[in-house]
Formats: sequence, structure tokens, C-alpha cells
Amino acid sequence: MITVLLTGAGVALADRKRGSWGILGALAVSQLALHFFLELTALGHHGSGHLHGPSPIPVSPWLMTLGHVIVTLLTALVMAHAEQVLFVVTRLLQAIFPRKTTPLPVVTPPPAVCVPAPVPRTLAQLIYQRIHGRRGPPKSPAESNDPVYIAVRSLLFR
Repeated sequence: MITVLLTGAGVALADRKRGSWGILGALAVSQLALHFFLELTALGHHGSGHLHGPSPIPVSPWLMTLGHVIVTLLTALVMAHAEQVLFVVTRLLQAIFPRKTTPLPVVTPPPAVCVPAPVPRTLAQLIYQRIHGRRGPPKSPAESNDPVYIAVRSLLFR
């Protein structure tokens, strides 16, 4: 559980340069959070809630706190210098290896939209359509727009 929490915090803080104060703050908050979490989990096991049970060497709580503060400061100092080195190495690698190149321009034109042209029907197709027309009641001559009907009517009624 502690590992998952620390990993999540580390990933959340890893995206940009933090500097000495940011690292010190993150370490101090993680020290306090871990101390609280360990005290909370130890409460069920020992009953007292304090992790520093009987010790062979008696240590003052103030001396223990001072030791934690000093170690946190030293760790923050080391991590700040390591961060600076990491960003210097990153800049050197970026100078050596080129960035992603932009894609080449498109040489072929984009495909045109093809709209089918209307196909002129032959007289045989028109007659076949008239003979095998749709089923249903016939249209009145006034409603008909059939070219065959119009052609026949024009021939018959001159």
C-alpha cells in the first residue's frame, strides 16, 4: 500500500523540474504522511500506536525528530543535484539526437469525389420499364411523366 502511494506521488511529481525547495517540500510531506500511515497501521498491532517500542538504546523524541529533519535535508540536497544532472544529460541527448521530423508534403492530389453521370436510357429500356412497371393502380394520364407515354401520346394525338 505504501509503495503504491509513493509511486503515485513520484509519477505525479516527475513531469517537470522542481528545484531544491519543491523537492524538500515533497520529501517533508512524504515523511509526515508515511509517519502518520505507519502509526495508524501499528495501532492495531501494539495497542499504543507508537512504533518506537522499547528500544535497547534510549533515544529522545526530539533527537529522533532532529535526525529525521537532517536526513530529509540531506536527501533533498542530493536529489536536487541529481535532478540538475538529469536535465543536463537530457539536453545533451536532445542535441545529439534529432527531434521527430515533420512529414513530407503530399505529392499526389487528394482523390476527387466521383458523381455518376446520368445514363441515357434506350428506347428498349423505356418500353421494358413501361411494360414491367410498378404494381398498383394506374396513374391518370394527367399525372404521368413517363417519357414513353408522352411520346406515344404525341404520335397518336397530333
